[in-house]
Amino acid sequence: MKDVGTASQVSSLISVFISLTALTIAGLTYRDRRKQDRRDLFLKLHERMVDSDLQRGRRLLFTRAQSVADVNRLRAEEPEVFDQINRAVAMLDIAGMYVAKNYINKDDFVAEWGSAYGRAWIAAQPFLEVRLAGLGGGTPGWPYFRGLGTELAASCEG
Repeated sequence: MKDVGTASQVSSLISVFISLTALTIAGLTYRDRRKQDRRDLFLKLHERMVDSDLQRGRRLLFTRAQSVADVNRLRAEEPEVFDQINRAVAMLDIAGMYVAKNYINKDDFVAEWGSAYGRAWIAAQPFLEVRLAGLGGGTPGWPYFRGLGTELAASCEG
C-alpha cells in the first residue's frame, strides 16, 4: 500500500511541476508578445507621423500659423490649410495618448520625437487658441497633446 501512496504523491508533484512550468511559459510568452505589440504600435505611429500629409501639416503650423490673426485668416481663406494643420495637431494628440496610456514606450517616443513634439507644442499655441475658442465643458481640447507637449516644451526651452 505504501508504494501506491508514494507513486500517487510523485504523480501529484509531477503534475504540479508541469502546471507551474506551463504557467511560467505562458507568462513569459505574454510579456514577450506585449513588448512586440508595443514596438509594432510605435513603428506604426512613427510611420504615420512621417507621412507627407502630417509633415506638411506640421510645416504649415510652423510657417503659416504663427499668430492668431494668421490662423483666423487660414480658417477663413484657406480652409484646406487649416484642416491640414488640424490633422497634424490631432495626430500629435493621439501620439500623446499612446504615451500617456503606456501603449508605447515613453522613452522610445521621446528619444525619437521629443524635440519635434515640444517645438510643435510651442508653435501650436496660436492655432490652439483659435481652434479651441468657444469650446464648452470642463476639459480643454487635445488633453494628451497639452500634457506631453508642456512637458517636452520645457526641455526645448531649457
